[in-house]
Amino acid sequence: MTKLIIAADKANHFIAGTVIYCLSLFILSPLVALIPVIVIGAAKEVYDEKKRKGRGDIWDFLYTVAGAIPVLITHL
Repeated sequence: MTKLIIAADKANHFIAGTVIYCLSLFILSPLVALIPVIVIGAAKEVYDEKKRKGRGDIWDFLYTVAGAIPVLITHL
């Protein structure tokens, strides 16, 4: 059996995406609530790229957005 191991950083991005999405659901519809997740996730990676000397990571962004997907599916 193969173990799937996700780095702690990626898991944190996934959890952050889930939390941002759940909080957004209080004021936005399920599909529109994805917008803050995308914007905040992208802004974080742009910040990392500019302020942390090129450490922005597309995979961090994708894991952040992926965190919203399970909750989105349950709300459709």
